[in-house]
Amino acid sequence: MRRHEDAFPAARACSATYPGGMKIGTLIAAVLLAVVLPGCSSEGAAPADALKVSSPAFAEGAAIPGKHVCAGQGGRDVSPPLAWSGVPESAQELAIVVDDPDAAGGTYIHWIATGIPATETSVPEGGSPGKVLPGSNGTAGYAGPCPPSGVHHYHFIVYALRGPITPDGDATAVHQRIKDAAIASGETVGTWGG
Repeated sequence: MRRHEDAFPAARACSATYPGGMKIGTLIAAVLLAVVLPGCSSEGAAPADALKVSSPAFAEGAAIPGKHVCAGQGGRDVSPPLAWSGVPESAQELAIVVDDPDAAGGTYIHWIATGIPATETSVPEGGSPGKVLPGSNGTAGYAGPCPPSGVHHYHFIVYALRGPITPDGDATAVHQRIKDAAIASGETVGTWGG
């Protein structure tokens, strides 16, 4: 009767020991995993490259100044200034999204701007960069923080995109398309409420 290794010469080769004690089959499996696994990412996963994003109006994690919040809470709904760096050379355009993941009904999108030239490195206070699209409130424009209760965290996210996105659909669908087209992103977070 033939042994398994005799019937399959490749099996014999895979069970051979590599200098240093590792079986060749184990070495081959490790190399395959190293090559294959990086391509097995979940859809919408965060881009590998990170942009550095900041606002001269507030420090990372600090309270957003009152003039940048909603009129109902004493503000003026004026977008804060933002600055960023680290945009990859391959980026075709940028997008900005401001969202509140602490909202009771799920993430609330306060601002979406697309079509921003990839060469831009900032937007001034009250600026209206690129094409401004409707947020969760259905209105195109910056909608300042306005939580009904408690402290909320507002993510000011800048995305570097591989190309333009289709601006159809609600704010959540547009934000997902932006994430899917992103080759890099970064954010700064401010808080409001109490």
